[in-house]
Amino acid sequence: MSRLGITHHVVDLDHAVSKAMEQHLHSLTKPKGSLGQLEDVAIQLAGITGDLFPVIDPAVIILMAADHGVTEEGISAFPAEVTRQMVNNFISGGAGINVLSRTAGAAVYVVDIGVRGDFDLPNLISRKVRHGTDNMAHGPAMSYEEAIAAVEVGMDVARQMIDQGAKSIALGEMGIGNTTASSALLAVLGQVPVESVVGLGTGITDKAYEHKISVIRKSIALNQPNPLDPIDVLAKVGGLEIAGLVGVILESAASRIPVIVDGFITAVAAFIAAKLAPHSSQYLIASHESVEPGHKIANRLLGIQPILQLNLRLGEGSGAALAIPLVRAATLIPKEMSTFEHAEVSRSVDESVTPPLLQNEIPSLNNQSASFATCHEFDAHHKAGVYKAIYERRDIRSFLKQPVEREKLWKILDAAHHAPSVGFMQPWNFIIIESEHIKQKLHDVANKEVQIAGQYFEGKRGELYTKLKVHGLLEAPITLCVTNDPTRDGTHVLGRNTIPETDVYSVVCAIENLWLAARAEGLGVGWVSFYKKGEVRDLLHIPPHIDPIALISIGYTSTFQNKPILESVGWNERQELKHLLFSDTWGTPYDHMMQL
Repeated sequence: MSRLGITHHVVDLDHAVSKAMEQHLHSLTKPKGSLGQLEDVAIQLAGITGDLFPVIDPAVIILMAADHGVTEEGISAFPAEVTRQMVNNFISGGAGINVLSRTAGAAVYVVDIGVRGDFDLPNLISRKVRHGTDNMAHGPAMSYEEAIAAVEVGMDVARQMIDQGAKSIALGEMGIGNTTASSALLAVLGQVPVESVVGLGTGITDKAYEHKISVIRKSIALNQPNPLDPIDVLAKVGGLEIAGLVGVILESAASRIPVIVDGFITAVAAFIAAKLAPHSSQYLIASHESVEPGHKIANRLLGIQPILQLNLRLGEGSGAALAIPLVRAATLIPKEMSTFEHAEVSRSVDESVTPPLLQNEIPSLNNQSASFATCHEFDAHHKAGVYKAIYERRDIRSFLKQPVEREKLWKILDAAHHAPSVGFMQPWNFIIIESEHIKQKLHDVANKEVQIAGQYFEGKRGELYTKLKVHGLLEAPITLCVTNDPTRDGTHVLGRNTIPETDVYSVVCAIENLWLAARAEGLGVGWVSFYKKGEVRDLLHIPPHIDPIALISIGYTSTFQNKPILESVGWNERQELKHLLFSDTWGTPYDHMMQL
């Protein structure tokens, strides 16, 4: 059964958040609109993600590669085998996109969706639908079913990247002959003359250019693709890598992930996606406008404005890679630039009035009309930061070896120390463990309990349990043991007499503070609870009356998942809040929230 029903999940942008971003940008220490397209991109990203402070990192580049049978017609300056050779070059890291992606801080994932021949290459994503397309000048490039299969490959790859934490996806492609296929696709779907969309591709002569136009016209006349059915057009005069990119765009848009479009071929893929799911065009950021005449037409039909104009015609995702730092800058301006109020900088006369939304959200304490409901609220961007830390906090299990800066460690420990505690008893202590020898012993203690606990799970949970590791204790540069002293501040602590365990609750509040602060600082935190307290006490020389409440791994990680790991692997789902709300007494539904 086709998964193209995903097109119904591509919805409109969150215009309320876009508007909030626009107003926030107007409050920053600069003339209104003075950062031009950077502001437009920031507003668009806010609407895409629904986040006033969107992020695009990790940014990834998905490069789809496939061969085209139409190369038999001599429409390219390069032989067809260059596609295969360039895949090897991509994997070895020597191509233009590899260089540019490194400068952009983005990983490149190469997908063999239809290259002739087979590969045995590390890190190549092999999802071959078929060994290249047929010659569209003699018949359909592929079957309708193969076109759908190629779109679904793109959806699968994008889903994999998003599940691994990707916050933005840039498009790349490789396929000798694909400007010919793209020109045919745009001519049919855009209902524009063939000669207006055909360019020189990889560098053909004027004579070859005329031949290319005639081959495209012949292919369209022979196959009679239906302009009202984008998949039919894709199957008859398209390419496998183009279809794969369509799937990447649809999956990304359905997941509210921004897509950075590269050159002509990727823009045509975006146009097809927009024909299938019109709202998907709102999730596109145009990196540049190449020298291919069809690229300008595709951008115009999509309604997207390129960020760069560099006369590029390499493809591979090169323009998209160059645009990533600019898109990143668009996310940092609203996050890090001071407002007029905070910097105590005077506005221009025309801008001296606070925008209406921000005026409501940041009432002056000196304004007698300010309501008590809002006078103590954080301003919009501070508020967004708090919620962002809460909703994007994750239990991290895999860490990088990069050390944690002492300043950051101090800041998150200080945040923990500012947690609330019953009777202000502050029962916590923090043992900072950096010794590899001690971390190994703690890992052994935890791993032993993991093996024992595994006996209690069967079926699907039994299978998933074996994949839950405690290696973070070894990988993370810092392990923190958070302890509880139930005797702190005496035997009669204010508010604790009737509920003795509130000292433990207070320590857990400290751990939560640390966890949220660490997320704000870009640090991963993993909480390990598999251990016997006595063994940890002995190993760390903790007095017998002190409880080791948690072992916490702290360090940098390559990925923050979109969902908690136990939810993403299918261990359990987050319960709906409305089912957990009672009114006055247990079991009586709290209906007031149902209307929100």
